[in-house]
Amino acid sequence: MGLSFLTPMLLAGAALVAVPIVLHLIMRRKPVKREFPALRFLLEKSVANRRRLRFSHLLLLLLRMAALVFLALCLARPVLRGAGWLADGEGPVAAVFVFDTAPRMLLREGNRTRLEQAALMARVLFEKLPPLSKVAVLDTAGSPAAFSPTIAAAAARIDRLTVATPSRSLSAAMVEGLGMLDGSKLQRHELYVFTDCSQGQWNGTVPPDVAVSHPETSVLYIDVGAVAPQNCAIESLALSGETIAVGMPLSITATTSRMGPDISRALAVEMLSPDGTYARRAIKPFVWKKENNGQVDFEISGLEPGVRQGRIVIDGSDDLEADNQRSFTVVVGAPARVLVAAPTPAARTGLFLSQAIAPAVLRKSGKVRFDVTLIDTAQLEATSWDDYRGIVLLDPPPLPPRTWELLAQWLAQGRGLVVWLGPRASDAQRFNSETSQKVLGGRIVRVWRSPDGSNFLAPLSLNHPILSAFRRVGDAVPWQDFPVVRHWEFSQTAEPATGADNAGGDAAGEQGTASVVVAYRNGLPAVLENRVGRGDVVIVTTPVSQAAFDPDAWNTLASGFEPWPFVMLANETLLQAIDISDNHNIVTGQPAILHLERRDVATVFVHTPAGDDVPVVVDQKRGTISVTATQSAGNYTIRSGGDTDGIAEGLSANFDAAATDCEHLEPQMLAGLFGEDHHLARTEADLVRDVNLERIGAELYGWLIVLVALLMVGDWIVANRFYAPRESTAGEPQAAAAFAEATDPAPSPPPLPAPPPLGASGRMPGPPPLPTLHEAGA
Repeated sequence: MGLSFLTPMLLAGAALVAVPIVLHLIMRRKPVKREFPALRFLLEKSVANRRRLRFSHLLLLLLRMAALVFLALCLARPVLRGAGWLADGEGPVAAVFVFDTAPRMLLREGNRTRLEQAALMARVLFEKLPPLSKVAVLDTAGSPAAFSPTIAAAAARIDRLTVATPSRSLSAAMVEGLGMLDGSKLQRHELYVFTDCSQGQWNGTVPPDVAVSHPETSVLYIDVGAVAPQNCAIESLALSGETIAVGMPLSITATTSRMGPDISRALAVEMLSPDGTYARRAIKPFVWKKENNGQVDFEISGLEPGVRQGRIVIDGSDDLEADNQRSFTVVVGAPARVLVAAPTPAARTGLFLSQAIAPAVLRKSGKVRFDVTLIDTAQLEATSWDDYRGIVLLDPPPLPPRTWELLAQWLAQGRGLVVWLGPRASDAQRFNSETSQKVLGGRIVRVWRSPDGSNFLAPLSLNHPILSAFRRVGDAVPWQDFPVVRHWEFSQTAEPATGADNAGGDAAGEQGTASVVVAYRNGLPAVLENRVGRGDVVIVTTPVSQAAFDPDAWNTLASGFEPWPFVMLANETLLQAIDISDNHNIVTGQPAILHLERRDVATVFVHTPAGDDVPVVVDQKRGTISVTATQSAGNYTIRSGGDTDGIAEGLSANFDAAATDCEHLEPQMLAGLFGEDHHLARTEADLVRDVNLERIGAELYGWLIVLVALLMVGDWIVANRFYAPRESTAGEPQAAAAFAEATDPAPSPPPLPAPPPLGASGRMPGPPPLPTLHEAGA
């Protein structure tokens, strides 16, 4: 804390304290001569009166001196600032302005976006900066930052701020700003953080504790969030698959949210035409409930083969347009060929799985997503795998090391393998070869039994892509109705091994330890996943190759009553295994890696939603492209060559749900984030107040003038008490007599004196003359 004065020259007025001293000396009362008897009592009382009057005069003198001193302080306008003295407060400062530039800052209120409001508040701060101050501007988009040469240059930098996909959190930008202040040579450091105080920004992130790490730095949070926003948002999209077969419908589920009162607004699906325009394919009316999430389902059929792109849009407009649409990309083509190897006879042991992934009814109508070929396991090595995207091993026996090596090489090219372990792997020592552990990412240990039927699949969460389809039903999956009596204990003990990953598949690529996707109720792994090069392996530790009437059946997943959870699990495990190479739907800012059918093309051009054409070099060895310029939300088209023999690919990028979540945090949550003694300004008046308190300080004039008034009142009371007026000097004898009577509260009447003796002349002698009393200060 520091104290300074706005007008220090007026402190010279404190010299007026000499006035009461002079008045005190001039107005001292002079002694008055009085004729008064009982001199002994008056002399004693005189000493006491002098002491009392001396203290009274001293008190009155101090009151008058204090009144003049505090009056001079009031005229000098003292201020109490956070740190430093006058030279520091009015000298140049090093200031860093940190802005949140996420898409939610496009939220409008009062015909002004949150980013425009932040720029307006920043201009107010620029007017308060002392001359020669150094200013730097940071944002969450990751733009390069440095101290601007002038304040005007920093103001121009703020005017050029635009909304972009965040590359870092606001907390990370604050840490960078503090580092810049540490490198400044100026004594005073100030950090200004412009935020909408939304859940999207501060949910899961914590700002640095500047009071502990940089106690010399002043921090001010500027809240530019909307007071009462009204917004309809599409938070996410869920597709039935990024790759669908020709003739199969595309299922789309849109998750919605609403801020504000209930409203009715339709949602529509629009598909991108070859001419670059969007054609509406479906529309549904929808009632948006206040502070409630909703769900809208669409089914689009008749999609032509190739890469197809579209979007879901909200009819009309609201306060935030950035979350009013979501884009998607799907690849429509021939069904993926899948090889299913089952124990002999494969037609019976592979029936459940083949019907789950490719039902006969859908095969006849041409609407299946998998083209299944069913063979005996003994024919596996003799069959060519080149035309298949995926292989399923149902209850495999111990395979020769050469077969596992071929599988590893085949997987490294970006293919998929699903293994359903069963009783035929009973010889664990033979099954756990070195090559099998590299492919599976672990080894089998022993068979676990739960004859009472108390064990079943028990997913802890639905975050994994294999389980994403189950989110539509959530807790309604009746896993307990399909008990697992036996299953293999799988140990993830394989050591990571690396190898070359070339385009021709000459090596197995990278193998690692399998990760658990789903566990049983007893806690042991049920479904695991392992990467092999660019390929993926999914392991299920119980089989579906046994007949329903088999008394030794390990489970009832496929043979229970209405086993729809097994049908979903069989499809999702296979989709995860064969569909991981390309990701056509990403979050903005993330890179997208796409595999091309041709490797004789050197460069492709990516057309962004912003209208730019970005060249991307093709990795000739891997046959892939990596698209990194994905900051804009929307559909990206990738072209090279002509329409007939060229490359036609695409991808879609959407904002993360947090980037458009503008719901304001509660005050108690803000206090927990920023600290109890944080400074948060919402208006220009708050901003000026907080800046003045920190840089100029708090003026004490109001308190001091009240104190001066109290001192003057005290002076008046004391002066009237000690300088009570006297009516006349003749009253002094009466006052003395009254005082003499008061000193003896119960006097006894004196005895009558004996008559004096007669003199020589025969007369009584006269009274002696009265003494003369000189009283000082009575």
